Amino acid sequence: MPIVSNSEYQKTKNCVHHGMDRYSHMMRVAYYSYKVTKFCHLDYRSTTRGAVLHDFFLDEYDEKRAHMLVNHPKIALENSNKYFDLNDLEQDIIKAHMFPVGKTLPRYLESWIVNVVDDIACFYERSYVLKENMSVACSMVILLFMVFFKRW
Repeated sequence: MPIVSNSEYQKTKNCVHHGMDRYSHMMRVAYYSYKVTKFCHLDYRSTTRGAVLHDFFLDEYDEKRAHMLVNHPKIALENSNKYFDLNDLEQDIIKAHMFPVGKTLPRYLESWIVNVVDDIACFYERSYVLKENMSVACSMVILLFMVFFKRW
């Protein structure tokens, strides 16, 4: 059974992560990690599987709380091992994806790639949410100006 078809994994669609659902975040990280590792002739299959599972946990948490920031890779690895057979590379990707915050040093080049792609995806996702909020705010300001100037 493919990872994304697993009923527990599907629940990540209901978890908020970086201002979006966790499932979409993991798919984004997996897609770009796949592209980079395939281009570099690395183990793109294991990289993609590890990236798909790197945030496989269902607990909601405040992303500002350091203990969950540091501990969620361990929880994701436990969940992943519970439902799927993982090789050493896939396990390392999950364990080390939060380096340096999560003190586990990546052992493989593929793990470093997922680590960096995850950071870039996080910044993108947060800025996307910010841009959406900014566009709504800007639209309201423009509407207020239009109403204000129409009255004068």
